[in-house]
Amino acid sequence: MRSAALLQHTAWPFFDDRHRGFAEEFGSWAEARLGPFEADEGNDGRGARAVFELLAAGGWLRDAIAGTEDGERLDLRRTCLMREILGFWSVLADVGFSEPWLAALPIMLFGRPDQKREFAVGFLAGRCLPAFALSEPEAGSDVAAIGTVARPAAGGYVLRGRKTWTSNCGLADLYVVFARIEGSSGTDGITAFLVDGDSPGVVLEQRLRVLPPHTVGTLRLDDCFVGESAVLGEPGQGFKAAMAALELFRPTVGAAALGMARRAMAEALARSGERVAFKKRLAEHQLIQEKLADMAVKTDAAALLVYRAAWAHDSGTASGGKEASIAKLYASESAQEVVDQALQIFGGLGVVHGSVVERLYRHVRAFRIFDGTSEIQKLIIAKQLLR
Repeated sequence: MRSAALLQHTAWPFFDDRHRGFAEEFGSWAEARLGPFEADEGNDGRGARAVFELLAAGGWLRDAIAGTEDGERLDLRRTCLMREILGFWSVLADVGFSEPWLAALPIMLFGRPDQKREFAVGFLAGRCLPAFALSEPEAGSDVAAIGTVARPAAGGYVLRGRKTWTSNCGLADLYVVFARIEGSSGTDGITAFLVDGDSPGVVLEQRLRVLPPHTVGTLRLDDCFVGESAVLGEPGQGFKAAMAALELFRPTVGAAALGMARRAMAEALARSGERVAFKKRLAEHQLIQEKLADMAVKTDAAALLVYRAAWAHDSGTASGGKEASIAKLYASESAQEVVDQALQIFGGLGVVHGSVVERLYRHVRAFRIFDGTSEIQKLIIAKQLLR
């Protein structure tokens, strides 16, 4: 069973028996249930929503937010294992889990007790698909530059602006919208709002067609009124909530990229053992052996960095996001190199549309950009070092 080989690294000291048991159980479930989603290339959201509902029905979403309802520390190693396994079996399945999970993080970390409880009921049942609405056409990596405005009004706020690269855009039941309180500047006035997907003034402007099957798009807020109860936590906490969510999310991005790299390596190993060229198997050619060795080194190094970052969070020893950024940077960059080498080993078959390595090649590229580009990760790492 491929799941067993996929999880050999859980013997490392970053994990305990609880993680090993979880990984074995979830890995077996994923291998048995995610086949129908492996080749889904649509970005209309139907496949991603189906995965979200399937994960909810299996009880796996509870594992992803366990402890946060009571203010306890999230088990990031468990979520990284989930994303690594999902990335191995189906990139679309990873999208169906990760995009709602990112939106859930600020709610479960910064929401008031009543907000957490109400959201968790719908989320865990698979009825409330949330979306993270932070980036804007003129404000991506520079979060402090967001221009969406929240104007105080009787009983609440009126939101006006545009959000892009919004996950589950046009599909979400609930948007976590980051906006600036009118009259504020810098990061101080940025506030997170919980906005129902069917609220008047919430408009799907455009669904973006991108290389991987991500359900992202541009959302327009046309004088959308929300009550005071829609403020997530307290006014002015939005920037802190967004950064905390992204810092937690980054090691899991590395984990998903790691899963894709592992899948590419598994495909390359199988192909090199079957394909005969010049009267011997590809695996007997030294140039192919060199590629396989490089892939193995990069994959193991990425795994060590990803699970070090997750362990640092879980143990309370993380240092300002440095470990998270190192994990995201190295795992996403090395995964692209591993997938590229796998495609090279496949030769012409590697560029046939719909083949496993061709899909991985298109999907893995986005991981160096989404959720903080590689260049931004380097800046974060350097700033932490210089402190």
